[in-house]
Amino acid sequence: MDITAKTTAKDEISSKPRISPVAQFTLLLSPVVMTCFYLVYALTGWVVEGRDKFNWSLEATRVALWVGSGIILYSMLVLFFVRFKGAGKKHILVYSSFLHIALAIVTTVSVFVCVRV
Repeated sequence: MDITAKTTAKDEISSKPRISPVAQFTLLLSPVVMTCFYLVYALTGWVVEGRDKFNWSLEATRVALWVGSGIILYSMLVLFFVRFKGAGKKHILVYSSFLHIALAIVTTVSVFVCVRV
């Protein structure tokens, strides 16, 4: 048996990244943009008053449901992609997805509370 051939094959497999850096960058950047937009939209509801708040509240619940569910769906697709590629449970995309899911839920609740107030 040739031991060097086995270790070389193993080193080539383990050194190859499972998800390319460009894909990681894209998958990390997209939910950041969506979540930032959503947070600004929710904060607008807490800041405006009077007629502007009334106009904001007319569409806020529909926007909250669509944008919040879109962020959650996108994050779940990223989790599926990470799982499909065989990356570990401690991958940065897994942490990012769970963080964005939590932020989407909290922001959606915030919008619904703001509409009721």
